[in-house]
Amino acid sequence: MATHRRRNIALGAGAGLIAWQAARRLRAPEPLPDGPRQRLVVLGAGFGGMALLDALHERLGRQPRLEVLLLDRNNFNLFTPMLYQVTTGLVDPDNITYPLRARVRERGARFQESVVQGIDLDARCVLTDDGPVGYDLLVVALGSVTNFFGMDAVARRAFTLKTLGDGVALRNHVIDRFERADVTADPERRRELLTFNIIGAGATGVELATSLESLFEQIMLRDYPNVRREEIRIRLVEAKDRALPEMSPGVGQLATRRLAERRIQLLLNVPVVGIEGGRLRTGDERLLAPGTNIWTAGVRAHPIVAALPGDRGPGARVRVNEFLQIPGHPEVYCIGDAALVTDPETGTPVPPNAPAAIQMGRAVAASIERSLRGQPPQPFRYRFEGELLSLGRHRAIVHYRGLLFDGFPAWALWRGFYISQLMGWENRVGVLTDWAFAYLARRRESARLAFLPERVEASASEQLSVSRRGAEPAPYGATR
Repeated sequence: MATHRRRNIALGAGAGLIAWQAARRLRAPEPLPDGPRQRLVVLGAGFGGMALLDALHERLGRQPRLEVLLLDRNNFNLFTPMLYQVTTGLVDPDNITYPLRARVRERGARFQESVVQGIDLDARCVLTDDGPVGYDLLVVALGSVTNFFGMDAVARRAFTLKTLGDGVALRNHVIDRFERADVTADPERRRELLTFNIIGAGATGVELATSLESLFEQIMLRDYPNVRREEIRIRLVEAKDRALPEMSPGVGQLATRRLAERRIQLLLNVPVVGIEGGRLRTGDERLLAPGTNIWTAGVRAHPIVAALPGDRGPGARVRVNEFLQIPGHPEVYCIGDAALVTDPETGTPVPPNAPAAIQMGRAVAASIERSLRGQPPQPFRYRFEGELLSLGRHRAIVHYRGLLFDGFPAWALWRGFYISQLMGWENRVGVLTDWAFAYLARRRESARLAFLPERVEASASEQLSVSRRGAEPAPYGATR
């Protein structure tokens, strides 16, 4: 009886929450007072940019006083937290991308696919490969680029995991390594083919390492019978003294134990300073055994952001004020990975992650609305909402309101949360279907995919050149 009562209470609460959210969306926003028409330009359709558009639409609807234009180099939104699952064959690339034009149009805005080449703050103009775009208000949400800390050889020879093309290319490469190892007799060559060095034991590196281990155990060893488990080596190389340095210490300690149980080698206090013939050179002048090298060791502010005025923090992030504005330019907001803002409660920088970018996007939407209504802005306040980390099949870690747990319950919660965060019901159904096939049928993880070209901003060497014109990169593993 008590169980039924609790279930009915939960169902009633859930139905009430859904009804409240629906009523909130249907409530007509109050019209803006009379004033000049303004153009808001948003650069970047990542977590911060899309959260801003959603919040503006919820707050203002379609208001004639505000014209909103979203610029991005791709006409789709990429759900980057699940990009490593493209590499390991758990999800189809189409199911973590969402077309932007229809969604932006539904929110009363316009979309333009362009590559941002610069910002002229004095002229209030964004320079793109399709021509200049003027603005009255500007939100810079361009995110970050891979940070190689000035190591050109690593940039040329290591795989990265930042774009959809990266995920597909790495997936095809991993499969190719097993194909070659399956027909190679030379033991030394086999060890090289089956060694995977992941540089950077942050969340991306740890999730990729554990997902690869699950892929190898569940799929590859079955499909490639000539490959033995003891020949495969997955190695995480971290410059700092613990895994997951950007997450809570308890999460890092628990993850370290789980990595050891999975036979994933974790090298701490080992900065990578170069690469020679496929072998990583470390700070103590060691050369690690050759293999596939995957760089997940850090990001830095987008080169366009690096050229903006103001103080710089780690990763060339630009320091913004409490309202997320560029100092001296109240019409320009900077949010997401590229923004450096200090949490007044902890005295530490707000982390450059998706939850923080979403909160910043919503805060800027509120500030823009208040400005249009002649009201002063409110300062941004970051709220820690917990931590989730996937550790492969049936494994994850959850840290929420002082609770820290892992195993199957955490894995189920992780999957439920990420499904809820995907854009569009088609993607949610698609990912659920992908997971079901991967769990039950296991039929396609070892198949190559056609490479997906993307509209790029610049080559890797060009990006390095641009970044050098900004703040010089600090050595890998250093902070400033």
